[in-house]
Amino acid sequence: MKKIVKTLIITVSTALILTSCVKDDDFAIPEMREPFFTERFQDVTPNTNLDFVGWTNFAEEGTWVWREKTFDGNGYAEFSAYNSGSTSNIVWLITPQIDASLYENPRLIFKCAQHHLDVDAPENSLEVLYSTDYNGTDVLDATWTSLDGLNLPVQATAWYKFLRSDVAVPSNENLYIAFKFRGSGTNFNYDGAFQIDDVFVYNQN
Repeated sequence: MKKIVKTLIITVSTALILTSCVKDDDFAIPEMREPFFTERFQDVTPNTNLDFVGWTNFAEEGTWVWREKTFDGNGYAEFSAYNSGSTSNIVWLITPQIDASLYENPRLIFKCAQHHLDVDAPENSLEVLYSTDYNGTDVLDATWTSLDGLNLPVQATAWYKFLRSDVAVPSNENLYIAFKFRGSGTNFNYDGAFQIDDVFVYNQN
């Protein structure tokens, strides 16, 4: 019964998706902080597996990967475990290599939203990590470090409301940023979704 109700909720709520998905000036980078890495996900093909050049889209557990999505002309990346059929979904979305080797105070900015998140639990969560030794291929062989101080949505956050994070990342390094999703397609407590948009890395003057 919950599965049927949830299907109806998703159908209706998608049609009524909040205007917070639309980009706004709150997320603009001031001119004095010109980003040296930018991805706005504007060139998406809706409802396809994300395959942007240089990005890694890797399923550690399960078969589904991050998807390209759009609403009202705004593109973004999304993973939803709902109906995946997998007991566990662990899925990585990793940026191309970011050359921060010449910068003393690099910072990462990105936006994140959630929908249908039923609980705040590690079993249905988004973790953001960085690596300086990832080779672009072997995700699980690299050293990944979690980023702290993030402003990520939780169960109580309104669906589709994008929150901005702005955190320091290692200086004088080449690095990769990973968005690591955990969820389940068979446990209805853990089949929520996360969305990522407007990823920037800039040097704080």
